[in-house]
Amino acid sequence: MNHQTDRKTKQNKAGVILVLALSAFLLLVGRSAQWALEEWGGLNLDEILFTLTQPLHGADSGIIRDYVVYAVIPTAAVLFAVVTAYCFLKGKGRRFPVIGIFFAAAAVFGVFQTIRFCSKLGVVEYIRSSKERSSYIEDNYVDPNEVELTFPEKKRNLIYLYLESMELAYCDEENGGIFGENYIPELTEIAGEAEDFRGTGDTDPNGAVSWKYTTWTMGGMFAATTGLPLKIPLEMQGVDTNYMSTQESFFPNITSLGDILKEEGYVNDLLIGSDATFGGRRLYFSEHGDYEFHDYIYYAEHGLPQGYKVFWGFEDEKLFAFAKERLNELSASDQPFNLTMLTVDTHYPDGYTCSRCGNRYDSPYANAIACSDRQTAEFLEWCSQQDWYEDTVIVVSGDHPTMATFCDSAPEDYVRKVYTAYINSSAEPVRDEKREYSTVDDFPTTLAAMGVQIEGDRLGMGTNLFSNLDTLNERDGAEKIEEELSKTSSWMNAQAHVEPVTADITYDPFDEENRTLSFTIRNVSSDRIDGFRCCMKMYGYRPTGRSDYIKWISAEPVEDGGWHAEWKLPETGAYSGIVKLQSTCMVDGARSHVLDLHYYHISYDENGENCEWYECDASGQRLEGGKSSSEN
Repeated sequence: MNHQTDRKTKQNKAGVILVLALSAFLLLVGRSAQWALEEWGGLNLDEILFTLTQPLHGADSGIIRDYVVYAVIPTAAVLFAVVTAYCFLKGKGRRFPVIGIFFAAAAVFGVFQTIRFCSKLGVVEYIRSSKERSSYIEDNYVDPNEVELTFPEKKRNLIYLYLESMELAYCDEENGGIFGENYIPELTEIAGEAEDFRGTGDTDPNGAVSWKYTTWTMGGMFAATTGLPLKIPLEMQGVDTNYMSTQESFFPNITSLGDILKEEGYVNDLLIGSDATFGGRRLYFSEHGDYEFHDYIYYAEHGLPQGYKVFWGFEDEKLFAFAKERLNELSASDQPFNLTMLTVDTHYPDGYTCSRCGNRYDSPYANAIACSDRQTAEFLEWCSQQDWYEDTVIVVSGDHPTMATFCDSAPEDYVRKVYTAYINSSAEPVRDEKREYSTVDDFPTTLAAMGVQIEGDRLGMGTNLFSNLDTLNERDGAEKIEEELSKTSSWMNAQAHVEPVTADITYDPFDEENRTLSFTIRNVSSDRIDGFRCCMKMYGYRPTGRSDYIKWISAEPVEDGGWHAEWKLPETGAYSGIVKLQSTCMVDGARSHVLDLHYYHISYDENGENCEWYECDASGQRLEGGKSSSEN
C-alpha cells in the first residue's frame, strides 16, 4: 500500500512539473510573439527572416537583453508566483486549481499571440507562396518600347525630388497622420496646392503605398522609374537588397524613365548627399539614362572642405544649395533637363540634425523630419521664383516609408503611404475621387505630368493617375498584389541577370601568442569588386566601456591576386565568447554586399594565458571539422 502511494505521489509530482513546464513554455511563446511584433512589426516577413539569419544567441547583446527583459523575466516571475501559491495552498491543505488555471491561461495566451503573429506577418501565406510561381508581374507589365509616347513640341523640364523616408504618417490626425502634432506642415500645405490625387472634397493628403520589394531606397527609386518592384532572385535566399552594386548590369532589358528622357534629348542628372555607388544606384542610373553624378564623391573634390563628411556624406542643407547651383547651370542650356535628387537627413534610425534643425522635440528623428519639411519648402519656394519654373514639372515623393520605430504607434489598420505631390503638371485628373495607388504608378504619371501622351495610359506595372484607368491597387487590391509578389517570378529572375559573388576564403587558426585572427580571400568572381572592408566583432567585451568591441579594417592585396585581413584582439581584459568575422565587398570605394560570415569561440584570461578557441557557428556550437586550439 505504501509502495503504491509513493508511486502515485511521484507520478503526481511529475505531472505537476510537466504541466508547469508546458504552461511556462506557452507563456514564453506568447510573450516572444508579442516582443517580435513590437520589435519588428514594421518589417515584412522576408526582412525579419533576414534579420534572424544574423547571430542572435551570444551575439547582438542589445536585442537579446531586450528579449530577456520582455519575455524571459516575466515568464519566470509568473512561474515563480504560481509555484509559490501552489505550495502555500497545498501546505494549508486547501484544494484550489492554481496549476490548472495557469495552464489554461498560458495556453489561451500563447495560442492567441502566436495566431496574431502569424496572421499579421502572413506566415502561412509566406510558406505557401514561396513554393509557388506567379506570372502576375509579366502579365501586368507594359513595355515602354511597345507603346507610343508622344512628347509635346516644347519639352518640359523635370525635377524629381525623393525625400528620404518621408511618409504621411508624420502628419497630425486632422490631416490623416498618426500624431497629435503635424511634423510636416509645410509639405502638407504644398500637397494641397499641388496634385496628390486625393479627389475633390477630401482635405487629407494622399500618397502612394510601397509594394513589397520597393521598401528601401533603391527599390523605391526603381519602382518610380520603371514601374516594377525590385524583386531579385537572390532576395529570397537572404541576400541583402543592396546586392546590385556588385553586378555588371542592372536589369539591362528594362526601359526606365531615364532611358526615355535620354532618347528625347534630356540631360539626366543625379544629385545625392551620399556615394551613388551604394545599393547599385551608380550602376542603375549609368546604364539607364546615362546620368551625370553629383554625389558625395563628386563634391568631395568640387565644393566640400577637404575631408568633410557627416552622416552618409553631406547633409541636406548642402544638398539644396548644390541643387540651386546645378539648376542654374542646367537651365542655361537649350537642352531640357531632368534633375533627380535624394535627401538623406531623415534616414533610419535617428536621422541627422544639422545646425538649422533645433531641438523643439524630444525625439532627434522628429527634429530631422521637421527640418526636412522646412528646407524642402524653402527650396520649392526658391524654384518658384526662377525663370525656368513655369516650364518645369516637380515631383516630390518619399522613397519609401520609414524603417525607424518613430511610427510604431500607428494603428494596425493604418495604411502607410509615402508623401506625394505633383507640382506644375500639364495634365489634370480625369477622375475626381480619391485614387489608391503605389509608387510604380509614378512612372507613367510623371511622364503624363510633363505633357507626354501615353498610348494606353500604362507603363511598367503602373497606371497614369491622370487617366480614367484603374491602378492595380484599385483593380486587384493590396492583399492580392502582396500575395502574387511573394511568389517566384521566373520573368523577373530572367530580367535581373543577377550573378552571385563567390570567392575562396581561407580562415587561419587563432594566433594565441599574438592574439590575432586573419583570413585570405582569393578567386573573386566579380570584376566590379575592387576591395574588401572587413569587420571583427567581440560580443560582450566590456573592458573598453562598451558592451561589444568592433573593429573595421581594409583587406590588403597580396601577391597572388588575393586579399588578406588581419586583426589583433584587444590587449586588456579577459574574454570568453563569440568573435565574428565579416567580409564586405567594396565597389568604387563603397560598401556593397556581405560576402561571408565566420565565427570563433575564444577565451583567455587577463594576461592572454590559458587560451582556448575553436571555430563555431553563430550560436557558438563547435563546427564539425573546424580548427581549434587542440591542433596547436
